[in-house]
Amino acid sequence: MIRFTALMLCLVAVLTSCNDKKSGYPYETNYLPVQLPGSQKWSILDVNSGELLVKDAYAEVPSPVIDDMFYVMTEDGTYNYYNVAAPTTPVNAEPYGSVTVFSEDGLAVASKRGGSLCVINKKCEVVKELPKDVAQCSMFSRGMAAYQNDLGQWGYIDTKGDTVIAAKYATANLFVNDDYAIVVDENLMNDTTMSYSVINKKGEVMFEANTAQYRLVQPYLIDGVLPVVKGDTIVCLNSKGEETANPNKSYDAVEKAGYKTFSRSPGGNFIVLTKDNKMGVVDYDNKTIIEAKHERLTDLRKDRYIVGQDSLFHLVDGSGNPVGNVKFVHAHGGSEALYATRGFIDTNLAAASMLMMVGSDNCAGANASTTLQDMVGMLNPNPAGSVGQNGIAIPQGPFIVRFMFDKEMASVINDVPCYNMDARIVCVDVSLNAINCALDTEEQIVGKVSSAMGTKGFILDTDNIFVNDQHQAISMGYSHGIVSLCFFMNASQAQSMPREPRK
Repeated sequence: MIRFTALMLCLVAVLTSCNDKKSGYPYETNYLPVQLPGSQKWSILDVNSGELLVKDAYAEVPSPVIDDMFYVMTEDGTYNYYNVAAPTTPVNAEPYGSVTVFSEDGLAVASKRGGSLCVINKKCEVVKELPKDVAQCSMFSRGMAAYQNDLGQWGYIDTKGDTVIAAKYATANLFVNDDYAIVVDENLMNDTTMSYSVINKKGEVMFEANTAQYRLVQPYLIDGVLPVVKGDTIVCLNSKGEETANPNKSYDAVEKAGYKTFSRSPGGNFIVLTKDNKMGVVDYDNKTIIEAKHERLTDLRKDRYIVGQDSLFHLVDGSGNPVGNVKFVHAHGGSEALYATRGFIDTNLAAASMLMMVGSDNCAGANASTTLQDMVGMLNPNPAGSVGQNGIAIPQGPFIVRFMFDKEMASVINDVPCYNMDARIVCVDVSLNAINCALDTEEQIVGKVSSAMGTKGFILDTDNIFVNDQHQAISMGYSHGIVSLCFFMNASQAQSMPREPRK
């Protein structure tokens, strides 16, 4: 069976949702990057007034605007920060190679190519340079940021850049809605069950649990509780790990209304889809807030929604009334760059760590007989999201490990999504992002790993493909700053990978 070394949790859903300061989300959206009809460039829309702050100013999509700050990628893949007070003049004097979005703490984490990670303020002044062994660091949230060291361990820093919780976790999630975070201690894991802890800002363990008892629905607490799956039902745990009542009001009226689908927005209402495929907003008592007449509707924050028809969108307020008259075809309210990476990689350590994942007949614990059943402890309780997918990606330290199967992970049988537990792994891809590093970093890592393949029982065959006596193969390469090692369970399926240096 596979022994996982990280908990696959994603904060994107949290950070791209509607945001309301009172609900404790990391930021409130006051400005929205939009693309106007017929334009290839991006503009910034003031969501309070409905007027354009700046029109067709950016070739690349701006990041979300948080505390009046945002970044835009340049043509050479570096980043500049901007303030809405001067939206076309970079705040930083020299571009960054890696960045995070700003937080409402007025801070971000960034690095220049070849340099260490730094905590910076809204003037792009260095608050503190982080130690050189900090490989990556998250955005700030509730005054804390998670960082990872060269050993793959995670800890936390405060807004001064000081370490307040030492790096000792296999996974460390952000403090999002409450002063608690979910972490995983590698020593608490086994093959199919993941153990996790809820800690406070001092690093004190509030309670421990595991996925055999309670499967996580999300990697954060909200309204003081952690929703989890117990058996086949969702229950809530309080900060002491005790099962408790859901603090949210009952929505029986919405459930009984017979909508095609409905989903709760962080603003406290429900976005509904009627049987005639029209979208609107109702409250807990099913009272209409925004009439269900829109082809598309999404929440931006509690008092702002994006509605659309025929691929053309505009803003409305919490009652459905238009805000301004700007129409747009695309909007970017989601959160990117939650993590910044250091501007250099220890190539010896990276090569050694990559080699450690390769065994004589396996990679990252998976061999030719590994099936989806062996990974059941890491699967989402709802297989619907895996229909049509034939791979699963899991972070392991600074690497991303992708397990690819010989067929779809899930299928729909009699209208019910079901996992294909007999799906067999055919390939494992281990990748490392070096885009923020010196131009020869990828070549160095691939060269060092390739030269040590003999220690793992693999010899060079052809086209930079290595094979062993069990008819398995490894191919290595790099492109666009990403180093990849692909382990093929059947050598006949091996494909040579490109080796394309950055310019």
